[in-house]
Amino acid sequence: MEQWGFYFDQTRCVNCKTCVLACKSWNEDKRGDACFTPELTWTETGRYGEPAEYDNLPGSSGKQNFKEYSKYHMKENRRRVYTREYGIRPPDVDVLHLSVSCNHCGDPICVRSCPMGHIYKEKEFGIVLTDSRVACIACRRCKKACPWDSPQYYDDELEKYGSGNSARPHMDKCDLCIDRIKEGLKPACAAACIMRALDAGPLTELKDRYPDWTVALDDFPDGKLPALGIDVNPSVIFRKKQIQTRRCGRYEYE
Repeated sequence: MEQWGFYFDQTRCVNCKTCVLACKSWNEDKRGDACFTPELTWTETGRYGEPAEYDNLPGSSGKQNFKEYSKYHMKENRRRVYTREYGIRPPDVDVLHLSVSCNHCGDPICVRSCPMGHIYKEKEFGIVLTDSRVACIACRRCKKACPWDSPQYYDDELEKYGSGNSARPHMDKCDLCIDRIKEGLKPACAAACIMRALDAGPLTELKDRYPDWTVALDDFPDGKLPALGIDVNPSVIFRKKQIQTRRCGRYEYE
């Protein structure tokens, strides 16, 4: 097995969220609520045929009906971008961005925690996947166990769905675009990153390509779970942005 993973350059990320949108666009047909939403069809007039009022609010011509339109795109966030701010007034301010998805761990805690065997680690690329042939009971154990909130649901309010309700959301997660990898392409998020802050590939190649890599990053859990006596060993490396200590009023921050 050649373990694949991600490289993230924090010095280049500008929080444009292109990676997030690219992920949603590529995986739109995999969204968990797809079977409950009528499929849209593109017509010869250059617009979607359903729903009829998706691009206009009733009685208000020319305004998008975002409430209706939002029913028709992916709600799971397989990749997320977080921002941490430093300082209290310009120019002594700075920000750190962090783009996170599933880290396809060497010893994934989500696999251990799933009581149904719905999650597994495939052997060719070391990617952590879900098995559609095995039922997900939406018990949330994988989500609670994951240090990076990688397991996703199209609706987090599972309590309003009964255990026998067919609409009860099942867990969804990043699959590192394994379909693209098998075609010789990079995952959608890495391919779309306009700042080249993201890359993906075999970890050994990424470490050779980016010799300044590190496994430690602010606000990124290191994967060590002492209560369980394991290190899940996330398959991700970073280039860290250095923030100098500054003094602003009576606050000191890094």
